[in-house]
Amino acid sequence: MSAADAVLAGRREAEALMVDACTVTRPGDPVTDPDTGEVTPSSTPVYSGPCKVQQTISQASTPSAGGHQFTVQDSRVDFPVSAGPLMVDDVVTVTASVLDPQLAGSVFRVVELFHKSFATAQRTRVSELVE
Repeated sequence: MSAADAVLAGRREAEALMVDACTVTRPGDPVTDPDTGEVTPSSTPVYSGPCKVQQTISQASTPSAGGHQFTVQDSRVDFPVSAGPLMVDDVVTVTASVLDPQLAGSVFRVVELFHKSFATAQRTRVSELVE
């Protein structure tokens, strides 16, 4: 088996585990309604399809800054290699999750991309956006 065949087989296996669904949008410039003056955010669709959400370690860190304590969990969202191209600050919204219904509706911001020659998936580090 060639290296290319092995990578393609690995991609099929990785994508078989992507049982969640999501959309990815890229934030744009705010848009002002000329009649009302209301300003709303704009975004551009980047990807819609399968993904996999996971925390990479089970412990969270709790840094402090400015007198406030934060909880930081190391999380990632995996996409097919063909998705995107993705960029830092893209917004990932989980639209469905077969095995964890609580994930549906979760929103994440891409904070780090992951590139390599023999990638079987795009593994992006994300931060959950909580209102």
